[in-house]
Amino acid sequence: MAERIPHPLISLFPRTGVWFWRLPLLAITALIAIVSFFVWFGLSQERDERRAALVSDSLWMEQNLRYQFESTENQLAQIGNEFGGGGELHSEQAQDKVRALLQGNSGLSALLWLNSEGTMLSTLPASAAPVKLAEDHPIGVLRARTLNRPAYTHPFLQPDGTYAIEVVMPVFGANDFNGYAVGVFSLPRVISSHVPWWFAERYRLSFTDAGGLEIASTTQAGALNDAQAFGVTFERMGGLGIRVNAYRATTRVMPAIVVMVLVGFTLIITWSLWMLRNRVLRLQDTETALRSEHAFRLAMENSTLIGLRARDLQGRITYVNAAFCRMVGWNSDELIGLRPPMPFWPDGESEPARTDRDGLTNTPAVEMRYQRKSGEIFDVLIYEAPLIDADGRHAGWMGSVLDITERKRAEALARDQQEQLEATARLVTMGEMASTLAHELNQPLSAITSYSAGCLNALKAGRYDEKQFTDVLGKINHQGQRAGRIIHRIYGFVRRSESRRERMDVNAAVLEATGLLETETLRRKVRLQIELGMDLPAIMGDRTMIEQVMVNLLRNGMDAMKHTPESQRVLRVTSEAHGDGVRLSVNDHGAGISPEIAGRLFDSFFTTKPEGMGMGLKICRSIAEQHNGRLWFEPGPHGGTTFYLQLPVGEEEVSA
Repeated sequence: MAERIPHPLISLFPRTGVWFWRLPLLAITALIAIVSFFVWFGLSQERDERRAALVSDSLWMEQNLRYQFESTENQLAQIGNEFGGGGELHSEQAQDKVRALLQGNSGLSALLWLNSEGTMLSTLPASAAPVKLAEDHPIGVLRARTLNRPAYTHPFLQPDGTYAIEVVMPVFGANDFNGYAVGVFSLPRVISSHVPWWFAERYRLSFTDAGGLEIASTTQAGALNDAQAFGVTFERMGGLGIRVNAYRATTRVMPAIVVMVLVGFTLIITWSLWMLRNRVLRLQDTETALRSEHAFRLAMENSTLIGLRARDLQGRITYVNAAFCRMVGWNSDELIGLRPPMPFWPDGESEPARTDRDGLTNTPAVEMRYQRKSGEIFDVLIYEAPLIDADGRHAGWMGSVLDITERKRAEALARDQQEQLEATARLVTMGEMASTLAHELNQPLSAITSYSAGCLNALKAGRYDEKQFTDVLGKINHQGQRAGRIIHRIYGFVRRSESRRERMDVNAAVLEATGLLETETLRRKVRLQIELGMDLPAIMGDRTMIEQVMVNLLRNGMDAMKHTPESQRVLRVTSEAHGDGVRLSVNDHGAGISPEIAGRLFDSFFTTKPEGMGMGLKICRSIAEQHNGRLWFEPGPHGGTTFYLQLPVGEEEVSA
């Protein structure tokens, strides 16, 4: 048989433990974990950098606002010296400074001048009067005078809905305290004046009071990131502080694409590895199944008694099993590769050549002789079938070789036993017919005795009539021939001879059988109706065996009518052409065959007669089968039973 080549994947991935497949999965899991860690680490670092930038920008913004507030404080201190005792400005230059301070980016919405007792003397611009002051304005004035430095009030709500904060600046002259310069900062104006655009794009800045409540802010330009917030409180400014919230960062396309591609490739690799694992496992299971199947088939081939042999189209042996090697005596190494003639063919013999697949239909099985290595000759029966390869091509022939030597010996022994049994059955039949035959022989012998006694008496009496003596001697001769025919018929029926088939007339065998039973039919008062067909084909058969079948069937028919009234004891025998042969029938008018015994009628040693052997019908069926015919029975059309014997024409036997 062809050598099995393992699949390359099987060689690359031999069957191992579960860890072999878990290791790549663990590696992919580790890769995903590492990539996820770096992505998380990068995002975390970016978040920390954004946090650091937020803190840095918030502190810068706090310093910038603080600087602006302090710068405004210095300008208020300078302008405070320009006010007179009545709250008026001394010069145009002082008015220009006030105008520039209110209209600039200082964030002031109003400027107040208080005398040393805290009484308001003037308000700039005049249109802002009356100015709403903070609830803790007196406290701020007192703190400024006590500490001799600027003091801020708490943020307060303006009539227009915005928040403001006061700064009280004590003003000192050359030798005495002159009063207070009070600036009212509008917090929205401070934001719009001192928060740069780049800061507003990144963050949302809002002023908060001492309770953390938002009182002014920049315009919100996006979604806020609550995790990115930072707050700073100004010192000595009534709890005023700023809170900076970062806007949510927009998703960067390239990192997201890189992450998505990496995750996609990871999933594809995982799926590919999983499919490869399933493929390899299926291949491994297939390989295991093939190995098991091969081992099973090899065990079957080694244990069978049938020899198996494969040949290619040129007749070269490609495979033999152990049984074939034991049968011929050569081992497989000596036989495989041999071309005809084979060493196990006897001299002068060979197997029929096979050239194509269609040639097998004519000779499905071949009987021939083989020769063992020891020289012993034995008989074999060879069955061959086309050998088709995996591509569907006809590659040769697969043969099954059976040693039939013992079978042929058994068949020969069975034939001998069958012939002995048939001869015994005929003797038994003749034994059963002994009284009838004795009566039949007694008639011609009695006639011969009577005729001869009459002749002797006539001679003794001296009477001699030539014509009378001629008639008497003719009758004696006729009766002697009649007795001779009876004895010859009995001898031909009971003698044991080798089965010999030849062309025979079926009607002659029927007449011979009925002639044997002629006396018995008279004794049993049975009328025979013989209807023989004309121009029947001659069949190949053994005449003695056919006569034996007919005698048995006729005697069974007479036995079946034992209790039938004498007027109805009619036994009808017919012959006719049927199909490619001849059909004989024996119909009686007995009681018929009951269903209980119909199925066992042809069994060995089964009989319904007290004195019967139970082998008559069994032998009859065997004889019919030996002639490739059939023997069966059916209920008769007018009662009783009809037995049918179907015999084919057959072909001449050709001696080997």
